[in-house]
Amino acid sequence: MQRKPTTAFVYLLGSYVLVQFIWWGYHLIDLTQASNKHPDLVSKRVLMIVGEGSVFLLLLLFGLWKIKTSIRKEIDMAKQQNNFMLSVTHELKTPIAANKLYLQTLQKHSQLSEEKKQELMLKAIDETNRLESLVEQILTASRLEQRSVHLHKDRFMLAAFLADLIEIQQKRLAQTIQVSPFKDVEIFTDRLLFATILNNLIENAHKYGHSEKGIEIHISTNELYLSIKVLDHGKGIPLDKQRLLFKKFTRLENEETRSTKGTGLGLYIAYQCTKALGGELKIIHQEQPGATFEIQLPYE
Repeated sequence: MQRKPTTAFVYLLGSYVLVQFIWWGYHLIDLTQASNKHPDLVSKRVLMIVGEGSVFLLLLLFGLWKIKTSIRKEIDMAKQQNNFMLSVTHELKTPIAANKLYLQTLQKHSQLSEEKKQELMLKAIDETNRLESLVEQILTASRLEQRSVHLHKDRFMLAAFLADLIEIQQKRLAQTIQVSPFKDVEIFTDRLLFATILNNLIENAHKYGHSEKGIEIHISTNELYLSIKVLDHGKGIPLDKQRLLFKKFTRLENEETRSTKGTGLGLYIAYQCTKALGGELKIIHQEQPGATFEIQLPYE
């Protein structure tokens, strides 16, 4: 809301200082030329004034540009934080309201069948798990930002690890996840961070690329790196928005009108976790609709 007045003030102040600087420079040169000094001395002084004035002018323009850039960054950060607060508020209110409703139903309707009671309790547990996941996302983002994540690497086979992870996600998301055939390898990495990366990419594909074709995972290896591509068949991501994807609090939808759940932390966490493991996470440009994210990790 403060962007236009602040920017206008910076432009006005900068213009005033610039005009005053040129005005005083002109008068200084005029006074020097009007003096009774030798013409050579006058020329040297004029050149000195012009030279030093040009340096100060460049420094002034650079300073104004830095001020404007800093203000823009602060405004963007404030907007991102506001979006984050709106999304977190929305994400917190929904499961809390649902749990309250389930508990009130159990309290007021004592004659409910045992089957109905179990159904309500399972729904309450699901909403509680959703709250727990949200809190864990926020804590993980904070630990990554403060660089307080400690790696606990161990060796495990990729195929078995991936099968367990996908089975859980398919049940939770109720969406098909297809894994292309690949040669099983033993990897040496942090199991929890690795799972966090894959879970966030799969959940992102489910939220923003949901389709009947489901989600695809393609795996390949070379001598140094393990490559995992997570592909969806949704609308894809505009090119001009892709550079923002891995920044904290980034959501491409308006928080007040959005239709998908989330806090804007999922891809940021996946990106930072990949960096912590010595790898790289990037989005792959492709012709067909949808989005493809690729993880490259050292597995030895």
